Amino acid sequence: MKPLKTFALVSLLIANLVAPGALAANPVSTPLTFANAVSFFKAAKFRATEVQPRCAIFFEGEWKSAKVYNYGVIMVENSDEDIQVTFYLTDAHEMNWVTEFLDSQFFNRNETEKLFQLMNAGSDVRSQNVGRFRVDFHHWQPRHAQILVFSFTPVRGRG
Repeated sequence: MKPLKTFALVSLLIANLVAPGALAANPVSTPLTFANAVSFFKAAKFRATEVQPRCAIFFEGEWKSAKVYNYGVIMVENSDEDIQVTFYLTDAHEMNWVTEFLDSQFFNRNETEKLFQLMNAGSDVRSQNVGRFRVDFHHWQPRHAQILVFSFTPVRGRG
């Protein structure tokens, strides 16, 4: 889906146009935990549903016309070893939530840049070291949506 790649590329370019000193001073202020990720999406005013104590689903949508309903679904899952965040998006506007998440307080500048690179690589990624995490990334494009899945496993010994 070309709008996804265009939007992600523009987001990365804009991030690189900001004063380098400002971005380099982007320390991680919030650890990426299940509770913190859930709080992040709740603060964004998504409608939330707790599936069970280790899985929360957030959604938003709007009617674009009498026959077109665009929406985004975000699922945050907590396993024993990782945090998985899945985005199910039906239009380019919803891609903003991926950008907001990757640009959030959970990641430093280098991690954010590498996550955008993984997202734009055009192929699935397994066990890629990205700063403090080992990341798996998968991207599917069924007929009317995009599904992006990020799995973050903390790398032991890095803080």
